[in-house]
Amino acid sequence: MTTAPPGLDALPRTDGPGTSRHLSDLLDHHRSPGRPVFLTDSVLRHAGNSDPVMYTAWRDVLPPQSAAGTEWFADLVVYQPGELPGGELYRSTGHWNSPAQLEVFQTMSGRTLMITAWRDSDGDPVLRYQQCGPGGLAAVPFGAWHLTLVLDGPAAVFNLYCDLPGAGPAGHAGAATARQAATCEQEKYRSGPAVEITARRAGREFTLTGSARGLRTWGPGEPAAEPGWLRAVIGDEPLSAFFATAAPDALDRLGGRARRSLPAAGRQEHW
Repeated sequence: MTTAPPGLDALPRTDGPGTSRHLSDLLDHHRSPGRPVFLTDSVLRHAGNSDPVMYTAWRDVLPPQSAAGTEWFADLVVYQPGELPGGELYRSTGHWNSPAQLEVFQTMSGRTLMITAWRDSDGDPVLRYQQCGPGGLAAVPFGAWHLTLVLDGPAAVFNLYCDLPGAGPAGHAGAATARQAATCEQEKYRSGPAVEITARRAGREFTLTGSARGLRTWGPGEPAAEPGWLRAVIGDEPLSAFFATAAPDALDRLGGRARRSLPAAGRQEHW
């Protein structure tokens, strides 16, 4: 059982144990029908030699908020530092978001790497990766797959999310709302096959890697910077403070800017 690290006492619901996810949990998902988690051959060959904790999650770390009929929720995840066999970085499970789900992250401590992938409206693959140090913000495109990895840790990551009416490609309805997906592993982690891309350690930095099929499909990827529109809305205060004190119009403004600024994935087979 892992408790939140020092410095997060401003978040009221981290005084007790969160829910930890081990390497064995990722392996279970990998072996599920549809392969919703991709792991490198090096990891799979050494499966069972150890079972480290990848991360610990606190759901509803702040009370939910409501704005313009939309429910917003907030979670905290603390990722442990380390490397899996073959040098793959400790990481999240990785999953696809629904076409209407807005999800925004801030790295509170440590340093993380977020990989996102989707197909655009023409069906062309898009792969991006963004490094986030303390205070760094990231947003997941509507309907995209995303994976968080640890460059320096422990890395505490706060995120907020909601289902935005009218967001995503026209006529696309998610298999579940953001809230349902967050609380039901069947929806969140098994909505479709994983993008077969991950990252491994290269000195103090990283290099993207994956299966031959994944690398062929998605290409080398493009670096992404912190979204300027997101920083303009959140400002310099922590994302957790923004969420805890946000008036409904502030959350509505965040949703509106996201609709106008985030790319939307084209239709995915799993939706």
